[in-house]
Amino acid sequence: MPPAFGSTAARLRRLIALDTAVFDEVRLDAGATVPAVLIAAASLFLYALGGWLWWVTSGLGDRPTVFLKTAVLGTAFSGALWVAWLVVATAVLQRLTGLPLRVEQLVRAAGFACWPLALGPLMAVPSVSFGVGLFLLGAWVVATNEALASVAGRRGGAVALANLAGFGAWVVVMSLLSTGANQIGPGPFLAESIWDAIASANVIFQVTG
Repeated sequence: MPPAFGSTAARLRRLIALDTAVFDEVRLDAGATVPAVLIAAASLFLYALGGWLWWVTSGLGDRPTVFLKTAVLGTAFSGALWVAWLVVATAVLQRLTGLPLRVEQLVRAAGFACWPLALGPLMAVPSVSFGVGLFLLGAWVVATNEALASVAGRRGGAVALANLAGFGAWVVVMSLLSTGANQIGPGPFLAESIWDAIASANVIFQVTG
């Protein structure tokens, strides 16, 4: 096993055990930049895949098209908006505290903070899919808050407000992208697409037996 892979795997195991000291380590480790970006991309994809698996297990139709929209395009949009989240959080925190933040450190710490989304395929479990999706979103927000606090070197209301501002930008735009005709949003945003389709009657989706 390559040393970098082994180190990354060990850090992920520690994060799963809620060891937030990992964020202090990775933000100072230049070698963790690529693993952090890969973790973020893979986690976002798995979260989107979980939403698609929910779509399949619910018996809804047009599965290839929905996979392309939510798992492929949805991951790309989620990733771009994740970067916007970090930009907004950095700007708000600097505005509130005047603290300088190292962008590369934030990317490394926040990339590792995306790990809860990797549990997205659990949304395929019937009856609890929507709850699982929301729980993972919440866990992602909490983990990112810890990452931001690590990079800022402080905790408190300013960090939480900055993080929520960034997340707010992410969730609002994802919600706007999730329409009845375009199931781009990942995870529970697919349900919003269905609600929009029913409310507007712009599209008809098939329920397969």
